[in-house]
Amino acid sequence: MIVTTPRLELRPPRESDRERFVGFFRDPDFMVFHPGAMTEVRAQARFDHMITLCATIPFAKQPVIERSSGLVVGYTGVDRIVFEGRTWLEWGYRLVPECRGLGYATEAARALLATAHRTYTGDLLAIIDPGNLPSRNVCRKLGFTYWKSAPVDGDVRNLYRLPVGPPPPRAG
Repeated sequence: MIVTTPRLELRPPRESDRERFVGFFRDPDFMVFHPGAMTEVRAQARFDHMITLCATIPFAKQPVIERSSGLVVGYTGVDRIVFEGRTWLEWGYRLVPECRGLGYATEAARALLATAHRTYTGDLLAIIDPGNLPSRNVCRKLGFTYWKSAPVDGDVRNLYRLPVGPPPPRAG
């Protein structure tokens, strides 16, 4: 399914996106606030995982395409993560440095979150490095609320939650 906004398009990843994403995952500037840039093998596996997950979750991580240029400029959506013994859907977004600060992360995530609200009921988790103030602001704009700080993969992170799904039926 393709989701469009005035400036962006989101769609499931395609094999033709592989080279672009492997390059992203290997780039330290793109992977800022991540444990680091990935090796070629890890980057290829991560892209394979994106394709596989999008086949089962309609709001899994997928390319953010700038409509004016046609370029893939990042991604947004969910992945699965095990945290405190429970499997969560963890929302994330990441953009090329030249597209940060333009409102793309918020715009893209809002558009894809609409799909989450239609197709999923439960909490989404967002995990943010405490020093990443722009990401914290995006998270707040999307409606996530602070839950707690906790270690994630050996580093303390701020965790945010967002309940999604159709609203409960109104009492008659």
